[in-house]
Amino acid sequence: MNKVSGWAGRLSWAVLIMLVTLPAHAQLMLAHEGHHAGDCVIKGGVFSVNFSAYEKPKGDIPPMHAFCQQIPAAGIILMSVDLNDPESRKIPLAVRVVMEGHGPDGHEILSLPPKVYPSGSISLGEVNMADLGKYTVLLEAEEAGAMKVVARIPLTVGEGGGHGSHGSGPGVMEIALLLGAAGVGVFFWLRRRKAGAAT
Repeated sequence: MNKVSGWAGRLSWAVLIMLVTLPAHAQLMLAHEGHHAGDCVIKGGVFSVNFSAYEKPKGDIPPMHAFCQQIPAAGIILMSVDLNDPESRKIPLAVRVVMEGHGPDGHEILSLPPKVYPSGSISLGEVNMADLGKYTVLLEAEEAGAMKVVARIPLTVGEGGGHGSHGSGPGVMEIALLLGAAGVGVFFWLRRRKAGAAT
């Protein structure tokens, strides 16, 4: 019983320390990895990509739920794109986020200059999607002196978007929290049982 109690206590402390000490960027990457199971593959262009979006949480709470192409509410959205094709990691790519309905090309709300991403991971950072509606993330490469769209990621903000758009399975952070809560519960239950047996 002492071994089980000690294990539960150590697990609880380990989870709590991890959640408190990990910087927000590392927590975002953990959450991203938890939802990087290939369930949000976008094939709208020359290159196939994986896409994840997260609502920016209030305070120091890490992002917990990843979304695919349906984002439930307007606000600050954290986005990342993973390049699946090895060839796409060798050429400079520009990134733009535009909102539809503001002229033929849409209203641009984010623009990143062309850059090579050898790791295949593109972090768009914080994107201010202040209005409900249709958006598009565009990856562009230069061809014959002009920029050509090589990947197109359509997004909808509002209109019933939800967590289910990225699969119903829990991510790494959800699992860590559940394990931490279970560990704390087991620890105190065993402690209480031991104290009751001693009296």
